[in-house]
Order: sequence, then C-alpha cells, then structure tokens
Amino acid sequence: MSEDNTNTVDKDLVGKALLGDQHSFSLLMERYYDPVYIYILQIIDNPDDAEDITQETFNKAFRNLSTYNSEWAFSTWLITIAKNSALDFYRKIRTRSNAGISIREDSSELITAAEMAQSPEEKMISRQTCDQLVNSLKKLGLKYRRVAELRFIHEYAYEEIARELNIPVNTVRTRLNRARKHLIGIWKK
Repeated sequence: MSEDNTNTVDKDLVGKALLGDQHSFSLLMERYYDPVYIYILQIIDNPDDAEDITQETFNKAFRNLSTYNSEWAFSTWLITIAKNSALDFYRKIRTRSNAGISIREDSSELITAAEMAQSPEEKMISRQTCDQLVNSLKKLGLKYRRVAELRFIHEYAYEEIARELNIPVNTVRTRLNRARKHLIGIWKK
C-alpha cells in the first residue's frame, strides 16, 4: 500500500471513529499496534511495561482523537503520543525508584516513522531490521511463525490472519503476543 493511500485510509478511519464508529478505531489500532509497541520497546527496555504503555498510547489517542490534525500522517501523531507516554512512564518510575526499569540510552535520538522514511540511511537500517526479523521468524515454532509472518511481514489485519489460517481472532492475538515475546528473547541473545 502506498504512503498516500495509507494516509487516505487512515484519515477516513479517523473520520469514522470521530463519528462514533468504534470498529474504525479498532482497525487503526490493529494497523499500528505492533509498530507502536516496537517503538516503545526502543525507549523502555521491558516488554511488559512496553505492552502497558502501548495500551495507554491507544487509550490517549482514542480520548484525544478530536485533536488529530489531518494535515499530518496519523502514524506521526500516534508515535508522538507513544514517545510522550513512554517518557512520562519513565519519569514517574524514576521518581519513585530506579528498580526494574531500564531505558535505552539512545532514546533521545529516536525519530518518528515519517522522518525515518525520508532518510536513505534509515531505509538501509530498516531493511537490515527486516532481514533480522525474517531470520528471527525462522527460529519460531510453526504456529507462531505463520501468524507472525502474516502480521509483521505481510501486514495482514488480525481478521485477515484469522481467515487465512482458519482460526479465531483471539487465537491470532494470543499467538502474536507469544511470538512477539519469543522474538524479543531471540533479539536479546
């Protein structure tokens, strides 16, 4: 899907969500859940906390959807919320205690998805990350690998994966969550 087409679809879904169509927001969440989670994981180096912050990001986005400026890509707006949520989380935890939380030292260097698409160097890094993902997927068990490939490589929606594999959507969510945890373990080795 081209970037212009993606932006048009996103803006259409946002418009419908603003009119009360919760399914449209669910589609936006499915589309951006994994990229937001991975982005947050770059800031907060704890998968469980990153999962919580990802949920909080979408809660904030839903509550503040009316503030979205359609002149900008929805993904950029969402990543900004994710970054602020992750940094707020880190600040709250740091003020209580430093135990159990680590933040990547390069988090101040993180850039938005829109900025990444503009840089040739970032495109090369993205390709390398994709290669790393493909190699890591090969190490997963078959039932997790197939779901993860459809989601992370082919960018299928949860419903599309469920139809393709003839399994319930909740099974897709569970397998993706487990695959994500396995992948994180593989990448940390």
